[in-house]
Amino acid sequence: MEVVESNVESTQSTVHSRGRWNRARLQKSNEVNESEGQSWRRARGENHNALESSHQIDLPIEESQVLKISGASRPGIGCTVRLRNGMLMPQMGLGSGDLEGCEGREAICTALRAGYRLIDTALFYRTEKEIAAGIRMAGLKRDQVFICTKVLQKAHASEAQVRNSLKESLKNLDTNYVDLYVIHNPRAGRIKEVWSLLLKLREEGLCKAVGVSNFGVGQLEGLRESGFELPEVNQIEVHCWRQLPEVTAYHAKHGIATMCMAPLARGRMFGRSDLAKMAEEMGRTEAEVAIRWSLQKGYIPIPKSINPQRVLLNMADGFDLTKSQMDRIKHLDTGFMSCTMASPCHELSWQLVADEIPDPDTWGGNRNKSKGSGKGKGKEKHSGYQKW
Repeated sequence: MEVVESNVESTQSTVHSRGRWNRARLQKSNEVNESEGQSWRRARGENHNALESSHQIDLPIEESQVLKISGASRPGIGCTVRLRNGMLMPQMGLGSGDLEGCEGREAICTALRAGYRLIDTALFYRTEKEIAAGIRMAGLKRDQVFICTKVLQKAHASEAQVRNSLKESLKNLDTNYVDLYVIHNPRAGRIKEVWSLLLKLREEGLCKAVGVSNFGVGQLEGLRESGFELPEVNQIEVHCWRQLPEVTAYHAKHGIATMCMAPLARGRMFGRSDLAKMAEEMGRTEAEVAIRWSLQKGYIPIPKSINPQRVLLNMADGFDLTKSQMDRIKHLDTGFMSCTMASPCHELSWQLVADEIPDPDTWGGNRNKSKGSGKGKGKEKHSGYQKW
């Protein structure tokens, strides 16, 4: 649901449309088309406190309120997205993969002090303890931060292992619940059994909302046709160069929030498309423009950086994209995938992942065996990503 103006795109018509810190560096300000840039602001006219309301649940809610953005004067820091169960999820988040050690804690603390209120992690990332420390360093209470973490993929083998995965995450995070618990990837298999368990964990109060990651339309439809409640969130690689209109239209139709993994395509497209020219024209970085695009689309981006200055720049605050600029970005969509192991799994057949654990050869899981094992081993490096 694009909120650059009060009318949403036709593919998403079933759902109604809907900081505060100075920029990290001085730049030439962008001339904004006020008639277009202000129309969606007038249409909203709401002001909810994202810090205090991120866990609010108000059932039942009208269908028109699902995925509605409310909060600050423009989408992003200070705004929330209303999930299907009524819970308010901060729209702007910090990805925490690789944010380990002292530098990682400092980056998390910087983000929280700047106004970020959503942190994304996973047991596999090994950053959950850093998140707990970062919250304490920022002087915030647990209930002021929305935490999303994910099931360890190998834990899909049994109910006991899934429960132990969550138990370990809760211990690492120094909490007795998580705000959003997510299936990390459909390739982990036994999706019907594990999804049923996640719904049960929500009933038990161990998580407040449940979602999936890297799921495509076929897999989401598989859940729906199996009689299950659909996920409240799908975290998937969506950015200017991979816009997945069929998936995001399905999300809008069924009230699923789109959470953007790798919203900067890991920096691998920087300097290689018209976005570079657009950013130069606006006096902004490509990262800022890419994140602002996702925010104005109504998505929930979770960019990550260990560099405090870039954490602040990634807030993409203080400017709007006009309708003509949003339309220009539409033409950047080439289907480029920066996460070449995880992202293609959204096309795995439902039959392959619904009841069994698929052989890793079906999704390329054995291709890095010769390069070692464990976190970070055999990962592809790219100068653009490492630079950012």
